[in-house]
Amino acid sequence: MEKLILVIVEAAVELVPEEIRGHPSVRAEARRRGKRVDEILLDRSYHHAAMKDLPENWKRGRPDITHFTLLEALGSPLNRLGLLETYVQLRDGHIIWINPETRLPRVYERFKGLIEKLYKQPVVEADEKILLKMERKTLKNLIDELKPDLKILLSEDGEEIGWKELGELIISHQKPMIMIGGFPRGDFSPETKKHADKMVRIWPTPLETWTVTSRILCIIEQNLNIQQENSDRRRP
Repeated sequence: MEKLILVIVEAAVELVPEEIRGHPSVRAEARRRGKRVDEILLDRSYHHAAMKDLPENWKRGRPDITHFTLLEALGSPLNRLGLLETYVQLRDGHIIWINPETRLPRVYERFKGLIEKLYKQPVVEADEKILLKMERKTLKNLIDELKPDLKILLSEDGEEIGWKELGELIISHQKPMIMIGGFPRGDFSPETKKHADKMVRIWPTPLETWTVTSRILCIIEQNLNIQQENSDRRRP
C-alpha cells in the first residue's frame, strides 16, 4: 500500500440554510458569536428547534462528528508516517482536503470557527503551507482525480468481514479509498453507494464514525506491522 485515502462522506457540515436563518435559535447563536446568520454552521446543539422542518434533518447539523473523526485520523500513527490522505465531503457540494501535518483545534467551537472561515476564504495557510483547502467538488470528481484502485464504503448494511481479512484486502492495493459516513442517522445516498466497489461492516451493530475510523486505521497499521518497522528504524 502506497497510501490510504480516507473520505468522511456526506458529512453533516454546512452553513445554516437560508430557510431557517430567521429562527430565534439561529439569530441568538449568531448574536452570541458576533457573526451574521449566514456565516455560522448548522449545529443541532443550538438549532434543534429550527431544524425540525428541514429535509433529512436527522442527517444534518452535526459538525462534531467530523471534528472527532479528524482528530482520530490526524493523530494516528498511519498519518504521522505519511501514509494517510484525508478528505471531507460536505453535503452542500464541497470537499475539504486536510494537510496531514495540520493540527486541528481540540476545542469544538474553535473547529467550527475554522470551517466557517473556509467558507469565506477557501484556503487556510500557515508558514507558507496550505493546511486546509475547500473546493466545490463532488465525490465522483474526487474519485476521478485521485484514481483509487479500491473503494470501500463502511456501512451497517454492508457485508460483515473479519478484521484481518479486511486489513489484508486494503493493504494489497496501492491507493485504497475508505469511505465512512459523517452523519448521525439514516442511510447513504444512492449516489454514494454506487461509487463503492465493496460495502462492508466491521461490527454487527452500528458504531460511531470516529470509532469506525479508529478501528480501520488500527487494522491497517497492524497489517502493515508499522509499530515493529518504526521501532527497528529508531534502533541505533
